[in-house]
This record gives sequence, structure tokens and C-alpha cells, in this order.
Amino acid sequence: MITVYGADWCEDTRRSLRQLRRLSVAHQYINIDEDGVGLERAKSLNGGVRRTPTIDLGSGTSPLVEPDNDTLASALVELQMLTQDDLHERLTLQNVGDLERAMRTAAGSVLMFAAGSAPRRARFPLRVLGLATALTGVAGWCPVYYSTGLSSLDGPGDRRDEAKRASWLTRV
Repeated sequence: MITVYGADWCEDTRRSLRQLRRLSVAHQYINIDEDGVGLERAKSLNGGVRRTPTIDLGSGTSPLVEPDNDTLASALVELQMLTQDDLHERLTLQNVGDLERAMRTAAGSVLMFAAGSAPRRARFPLRVLGLATALTGVAGWCPVYYSTGLSSLDGPGDRRDEAKRASWLTRV
């Protein structure tokens, strides 16, 4: 079992937990601000130094300390917790970044609401379009992005402070 020792206020901890969730990898999170035993365990893995996140992958491997998403994913493949194909498939299951997800959900909801005051012939198509747009926001998956091999993850449309590139979309 993977154990993530981190703190709720730590951006790197939140990013690593988000990456593990996106990859559908079972893990346990221990908030070292609230768990003294967890804090001592994390410090023992780091030579007595408090650093977050510290990720114990088990199996007698060295812990990962403040890893970026690529390092974490590579370690999971190296330890055969995921195959390279699993990794690619799971990362493409979500292809809409967090900011864009919020915008899609809001825009879809507004479109469905506004459809009620549209001309009668336009109501149903607008509601369907609004529902589809909102669902892509809630799910974080866009079929158009998927079919064209695009993603807004890791760009400014995901988490601006964690963006790896300036462009909104990129090829997966």
C-alpha cells in the first residue's frame, strides 16, 4: 500500500494526491500536522527532516520526496503497479483541467437554464447542448479532446500555479 505523508496546506501534497487519484492508484494519506506517529515516520524516511509530501511506495523502495507528477508516474511503472499502457489510458480518461471543468459545468448549467426562455424549437437542442457541456465539466473528460488527442491538463486550464506550459491545449 502506498502511503502519502503530507499536509493539507502543502500544494505538492495536493498535487501528488490528485495524480494518484487520476491514475486510480490505491493509497493512504496521513496528515502529519494531525498525526504525530505519521510525522515521526515521515521524518525517519527523510533522515530526520520534515518534507512534504513523502511518499512511501512500500516494497523496500526508497521514498519519493516532493516528486513531480512524471517522477511519481515513472516510479509506479517501474514498480509494476501500472503498465505504460495503463498509465497512458488512465491519464487520457481525464483530459479537461480543473479551471476548464468549472467553466464547462457553469456554462452548461447556464445554457440549460437559459433554454427555458428560448424559442420553442431551440429549447430541446439547447438543453441537450447544455447538459453535454455540463457533463464534460463534471466528468473532466471531453470526447472531442479525446478523439483529437488533446488535453488541457497541466496547462493554465488545469491549475495555474502548477502549469507546465503556457498553452491551454496540448497533444497527449
